[in-house]
Formats: sequence, structure tokens, C-alpha cells
Amino acid sequence: MPPEDSILDGKNVYAVGDGITRDPSYDGDFKKRSLEKILADYPNPSGARCAADIFCETFVEAGDDCADPTEIKERFIKANGRIARLNRKSLKKVDYLVNDFYGCAAAGAVISEEKLCWGVIADCGVIIYSKTGKLKFQSPNSMTTFERFTAEGKIKFKWETQEGRRLVRSQYRNNASQMIDGTCASYGALTGEKTAETFMLCGMENIVKGDLILVYSDGFEPTLKHPDFFKTTYNKSINIFEQKLVPFNLKLAQEKYEKFGKERSLLALIH
Repeated sequence: MPPEDSILDGKNVYAVGDGITRDPSYDGDFKKRSLEKILADYPNPSGARCAADIFCETFVEAGDDCADPTEIKERFIKANGRIARLNRKSLKKVDYLVNDFYGCAAAGAVISEEKLCWGVIADCGVIIYSKTGKLKFQSPNSMTTFERFTAEGKIKFKWETQEGRRLVRSQYRNNASQMIDGTCASYGALTGEKTAETFMLCGMENIVKGDLILVYSDGFEPTLKHPDFFKTTYNKSINIFEQKLVPFNLKLAQEKYEKFGKERSLLALIH
């Protein structure tokens, strides 16, 4: 697979996009075809990566002037509009499989003095640790409820089938009317659909000197929440932080690839 994450930062502004992988082929039978053949026609760069790039570029080009979380949402809305134009240009008919919407999960943060304005959609996120390692804040994940209902059997599908993937993408993505037990069971993503706006979550947090701020795609979340992450990696020198993070993360990925080895992107800074 080509890389489908995107990261970009400017002065006091940080963005991560995680492109949504589409079906690489209508014939996904691994018993009949090798992985290489199934992926042979998958575009590189992919439309998912283009959507992630669009989000990051749109978010960062708006600059570090942000006094209110509503301004963060405006950046997400603008990026979603640009992704809509990409889809109108690229797709004739959406089938939620090989011709699914180009889209991405996303997270962004803007720092202004002692305030951090953040925005997220789907399972990208923002985490703040104090200089002593206390978890001060983690942004909400709009996929959590969908995943819980799935685990409880209240949402039933087989992801390994085309019907299952089409069901999830068409009925449980950006569909605020999909209710279970009085709770919205859907999740959001920047696909260009206006209905994505309901799932754009934004807020503001206080930060102080020494706080570690992390903007990440979902593949990094298990590492960032690992009980040894902070004490192993935290250092006032961001270069040393990176030098410690890389072997720590790779060790975890080697031990449990399914949990720690997914494509992952991270922007980290110490305030």
C-alpha cells in the first residue's frame, strides 16, 4: 500500500490527516490472487492521500490566529469542501468499494500563548501530557460508539465481505440519523459530504510551560497511551524525544504488530 497519512506544521499550527483506504480491487480473494496482484492497480499516490494532504494544507495555511474553537471548525469545513471538489472531479459514481469517496480522518491544533485550540474527526487525535506525565487531555474519538455497538452485536456486518464494507461506509459514516438506544451510532470523516460537519469536534484547552502536545493519526494512539511511553520518551529536547520514541515504538511493533505496527504519524512539541 502507498502511504496515506499526511502531516504538516507551520508557526504554532499543526495538522495530521489519515487517508481512508478504499478497496484495492473488486476481486479481493487472497486464495486466488496474491496481495501484489490485488494492489497492482491501486493508485500511488492514492486519492486518500490527496484528501489527507488537502486537509493538512488547508488547516495550516489558515495560520496561527485562532481565538475560538469555532474558527477551527471553519478550517475543517473548508477542507471538507475542497475534498468535495476532488471527489466531484475524480468520481463518476460512488459505490463505497473501489469507488468509495476519497476522504480522511483528521486532527489539527493551533497554539496561542497559553491556549490550545484543537479539532478532530474520526480517530485522529490530540493529547496533552503535563511535564510530570499526567494525562491532562485527550480529544474524543467519534468512532468509539460505533466500535462499542459493533462489539456488543448491535451493529452486525462482516468486514471481509463487500456487502459488509459497503454497509459500514454508506450507513454508518457521516450519518447522524443512525441511532441505537437513543445514541448516534455513526462516525465521521472528511469525505466532502456536508453531513460530515456534525462529526467535527473542536475545543480549547489551557496549556503551561513543559506540556507535551501530541497530534497523531490513530496508528500511534496505542503507543501514546502505553504506560511506559511518557517516562521512556519525554525530554525537553525534541530531538532526543524523537531518538527515544523511534526504538520504543519499533520494539512495541515487533512484539505486537497488529496493535502497534499500523501506519502512523505524529507531530510532537513541548510548550
